[in-house]
Amino acid sequence: MRQLLRTRRRPGRWLAAVLITGALALLVPGVSYATASQSSPASLSARADVTADVGCRGVTPGVIPAVGFITNPSRTQAGHLWWRAEAGGACIGTVIEWVQYNTTATKNWRVIVYSGQHPMGQVVAHRTFTLGRGWYWWSFGVHQVFPGVSAVCVTADDSFGVACLHFS
Repeated sequence: MRQLLRTRRRPGRWLAAVLITGALALLVPGVSYATASQSSPASLSARADVTADVGCRGVTPGVIPAVGFITNPSRTQAGHLWWRAEAGGACIGTVIEWVQYNTTATKNWRVIVYSGQHPMGQVVAHRTFTLGRGWYWWSFGVHQVFPGVSAVCVTADDSFGVACLHFS
């Protein structure tokens, strides 16, 4: 009977240990806000101040699915943006992009909008970063109306993947 009780308790202990270890693993590697020369801690909840910008402001959230190294630490998204319907198009507000680096590398992060005027895509924001191992995010203030927008994509050089949110 004692052996049975020990066996039954272990799965609970292992589960607790796994959950605690998993939670710490998400916090310890450090998610960082990308800058050209350094990084500092940040999180997804640290959103860009959309209200301070002039021009169009997106108010509807949209999630860009994760692709390759264009991903957040939980691999649930490549980024997100705020948008709203406008007469003749869509206003694209702030675009947040997540990128995972496995080694120190220099990558050109880009936001590409596909629209009626630019069916082959138009780079509307970009920034080049040299960063070390870890996850990073950057906030791009786009704040433009795009007639006939069909997709908004983010990439950090095509070799890292291209993730897109498609509009219908």
